[in-house]
Amino acid sequence: MFEYELAGLASRGLAWGIDLGVMAGLVALASIVFSLFGLVLAGFAKALYFVALFAIQWGYGAFLEWRWAGQTVGKRVLGIRVLSAGGVPIGFGQAALRNLLRLLDILPGAYLVGAISVLCDARARRFGDMAADTVVVRTRRSERPAEIVAPADRYNSFASVPWLAHAARTITAPERDAMLGLAFRRERLPLAVRHELFAKLARHLE
Repeated sequence: MFEYELAGLASRGLAWGIDLGVMAGLVALASIVFSLFGLVLAGFAKALYFVALFAIQWGYGAFLEWRWAGQTVGKRVLGIRVLSAGGVPIGFGQAALRNLLRLLDILPGAYLVGAISVLCDARARRFGDMAADTVVVRTRRSERPAEIVAPADRYNSFASVPWLAHAARTITAPERDAMLGLAFRRERLPLAVRHELFAKLARHLE
């Protein structure tokens, strides 16, 4: 069993505001590009511009959430992400569906329907999340290690000791299986039995 902390309405709203800014920048860039292209083919450039608008408005969130571990630029800045309701990464179909149904959640304006849905649902889902079976959660942050060391110095390995390396090569498959089996089961064994079995194994290996 595991659990995630659900993202609140405020963080989701701020993330959406950042994403709107990014999309506005992309729309402005597309406008400049197709206006220049329109000097040659005016009608065709205008049609492509409207296709680009739809691709930006719908595809921005769908593509980034699919390829960027459930995050857009705004979600990454605010430290939230979209996951499947089961706690695993979302697929393209889920990302596409939840972003397509944003058209419903944004009604009648200022995301009113979606905001009410998030506040009323036990898992803080808007209608797009319900349809796609997704949830928006806070990302878990872990502290960086105090010191980064080279892989060769990170492990306590005796492979460089000649006589131990030779001894390791002489271990048979049944002996290896016995050592691994005992190591994996050690916590389930009574202490006395554990001591007895490890001592017997140590005497055999010696």
